[in-house]
Amino acid sequence: MNTLKIVGLLCCLALLVRSAHIPEKSMDARSLVEKILANIPVVHGSSVKITGLTLDPSSLSRNIPYQSMVTSLGIPAAPELSTVCRPLNQINFTLEVCLSSMSAGLQLYQDVLGVLKECVTTEKVTGLLADIRDLLAQVNKMQEPGQMSSVAQYEASGLASRLPGDYEVQVATHFTLLQLRDFTQNLKRSLRNVEHLTSRPGQRG
Repeated sequence: MNTLKIVGLLCCLALLVRSAHIPEKSMDARSLVEKILANIPVVHGSSVKITGLTLDPSSLSRNIPYQSMVTSLGIPAAPELSTVCRPLNQINFTLEVCLSSMSAGLQLYQDVLGVLKECVTTEKVTGLLADIRDLLAQVNKMQEPGQMSSVAQYEASGLASRLPGDYEVQVATHFTLLQLRDFTQNLKRSLRNVEHLTSRPGQRG
């Protein structure tokens, strides 16, 4: 067996040992993802009353007139997971980068929804925040101990200073929940990729 094959084998064995805990943690995370996806419409229905702003995919064209307001409010966008948590036949898939991006996105929604929670009258946002907090904890547990210091740290958005009234709060809530839904759906797909990678390290590419 030549040196390159030995190194490759050792790398695969090392990945298997390091990531043995990840599939179980990922399954726990995916149950929280399903809970978040189920709660998003509930939160939206209790906090957004502006006619036409719905989560119905067939009504998304109605969002277009609000895009300039979204820009002026500075509603942040989460990391695009599809670019960093690629399918496992891509040789540049990096587990640490993928998990770090998941963590950064969840921190973002913790911050933004934490701001909105202080502006809306519904208690539903509190429950959604708790689920996001628990999911963030699960994702961070999937990181290697030595990698925890490199977990991306999200900086506060300062959104509160750009919400002068209830109308702006409702628009910000609507678009935040839309973005959270998309991010969470991508996170769900990315978790499946992570499970596949860590359960079959030889398939990393």
